[in-house]
Amino acid sequence: MKLDLKNNSTLWITEASRLMGLAPVFAMMCAVVMVILAAFSVNDFLRTTEIERKSQELPEFTLKRVPVGKVVYEDYARVLARLSPDVRVVANRDSIKIDIADPSKYAEFMYVLNSIQGISKDVVWHAEEICLAGCAGQASLATVKGMTEKVEVKLRGQGDE
Repeated sequence: MKLDLKNNSTLWITEASRLMGLAPVFAMMCAVVMVILAAFSVNDFLRTTEIERKSQELPEFTLKRVPVGKVVYEDYARVLARLSPDVRVVANRDSIKIDIADPSKYAEFMYVLNSIQGISKDVVWHAEEICLAGCAGQASLATVKGMTEKVEVKLRGQGDE
């Protein structure tokens, strides 16, 4: 359609008003498209921020200690008793007691006491009580307890998701 502004100006005004009536519809469509694009960009920004935050977290290390059972104490006591017949090794429910009655056997006592960790693969031993001289009816005595230790690592980004 060709508009002739000199001869037929009323037709031009009619066309302009018709196009002006569509303007709010175009504006609304543009606004809806912009809102959708804004929602996608905010979602992308939040996801990127979360990934970046998780990548900056340090890994967490926790050490879990579990006491060993009576059977383990009995097995280790049997092995330690074979190392020296002069050292008395007794397994209790929750520990191993190592002692000597003769002070001249102190080197044997220390050998057995120091050997307990060396023969252990998965058990970590610590002395609960050590008396090296003049101990309640014994020349030397020690009470040791065993624990199994496991390190658990929580790596970056492994939260409770």
